[in-house]
Amino acid sequence: MVSERKERKVPLQPQQVIKRLSALSKQGKAGDVAHLLPKLSEDYAENAEVQYAISELLLLSKRVTEALGYAAKARSLAPQFIKYIIHEALCCLGLSQFERATAILESAEPLIAEKPVHAAMFASLLVRTGRHDRAVHFYQEAIRQEPDNARHQFSLAATLRFLGRLEEAECACDAAIEIDPEEYEAYLIRSDLRNQTQASNHVAELEQALVEQNAPYMGEAMLCFALAKESEDIGDSKKSFRYLKQGADLRRKHLSYDVGRDVEIIEELILQFSAENIQARGGSGSADPLPVFVIGMPRTGTTLLERMLASHSQIHSAGELPNFSQQVAAMGRRANPEQALAPRDLVAASVNFDMAELGANYLDSVRELTGSSARMIDKLPFNYLNAALIHLSLPASTIIHVCRDPMDTCYAVYKTLFQRAYPFSYDLDDLARYFIAYWKLMQHWRQAMPGRMIELQYEALVDNPMEEGRRMIEACNLNWETSMQEFHRNPTASMTASASQVRRPVYRSSVGKWRRYEMELRPLYERLEEAGIPVKS
Repeated sequence: MVSERKERKVPLQPQQVIKRLSALSKQGKAGDVAHLLPKLSEDYAENAEVQYAISELLLLSKRVTEALGYAAKARSLAPQFIKYIIHEALCCLGLSQFERATAILESAEPLIAEKPVHAAMFASLLVRTGRHDRAVHFYQEAIRQEPDNARHQFSLAATLRFLGRLEEAECACDAAIEIDPEEYEAYLIRSDLRNQTQASNHVAELEQALVEQNAPYMGEAMLCFALAKESEDIGDSKKSFRYLKQGADLRRKHLSYDVGRDVEIIEELILQFSAENIQARGGSGSADPLPVFVIGMPRTGTTLLERMLASHSQIHSAGELPNFSQQVAAMGRRANPEQALAPRDLVAASVNFDMAELGANYLDSVRELTGSSARMIDKLPFNYLNAALIHLSLPASTIIHVCRDPMDTCYAVYKTLFQRAYPFSYDLDDLARYFIAYWKLMQHWRQAMPGRMIELQYEALVDNPMEEGRRMIEACNLNWETSMQEFHRNPTASMTASASQVRRPVYRSSVGKWRRYEMELRPLYERLEEAGIPVKS
């Protein structure tokens, strides 16, 4: 008996289990213990905190489907505990289960009102479900609790900007900066909320902050991009480009990026998706006409077109969705479960995908976003890389390619701090190489899929918005509606880099803006010209 007692394992206390799971989460080792988790969940079936800890471990390891199951169990054991509610909603969002996430958050609003300590986190999830007005309410509640928290003010400003409440957003930015002068992102979005003037701008304040504050590199970059924008607004082009280059060089210095890899992927797309291969693989995709893909380089007017189309009663804009690429990657993993495919290998493999399955999987992934609308806009510019797969898997979809003067495009991209996207945009040589590859790809798609893409020139859109708008609506097989004439009054949120600009009536002041910097952009101009890309002299 004594020896038996010695050999018998003493169960760990729940707090010990939670501590160990937390340590594994920090180390990213969910895979090492995944086979033990179902038994562990069973052993502590009535302990909500253990279920939550298991879910958190899986979520941090990107095993979101499994994480959601344990998250739901934790919430069922302690339905009044806000931490579990927020976590389950977060898992739902990770799986694009927006309706379920929204329902969870709506049911939790009374609890947040009683225990507002989680108001800011709750508001951030409301933003992700598209409930921006309610997010504003809870950010304001967070500010009421913690009036000296600059991040709450910034988050409020960003949400107000999405909603087009630009004057309120500027006040919130001012408040964030006053509380904490190192809230650098507030300087950046504040500069973009309106056209700065000689009488009203922040150039002196920004220059002082740049000199006096020992900002981390990203903070310094944000100050430089803000200075570039405001200096351009007030007509000081020389100062504007100086600060722009300083900020872009700094951002590029801290990026681990090789533009050559992106160029190789584009070359592989051209090779694999030849006209012959596309023709041979055609005819097997989904016949659902729901998606309207708006593609093109960033900063070419894709958001302007999106806002115009979304003013139609039968078109819903789902924003910039990663879903199509995610479904392509998922099919690649299923086809090669033993080894993750490199991006170039995924391109080669994707030619042989079941196109009907790919189309159906994409449609399933976006179904919750569409409601009863006849059409849904997917406005991820980079879907131009997927144009052939979209054509093959969703042959009844609409693909609109928005293009713009090459030099205006490149300059607009260069002067935008995207932070986590478009890494080619911070160096003029990278930008030239990428744009040339993009240009070649679009020429290839036109030849390999003649007439499949609807071409829209940005300059034509701003010169004749109603005429071009009618043409795009006809491409979607819908009738024109008079509401589209006032599309800039559309109250729905915009979460793109153009969130401030789309609130204004159509303007053409950005056409030819690169000419202010002809000397500085001359190397870029020459690279495009050498590649045979038509650029205006």
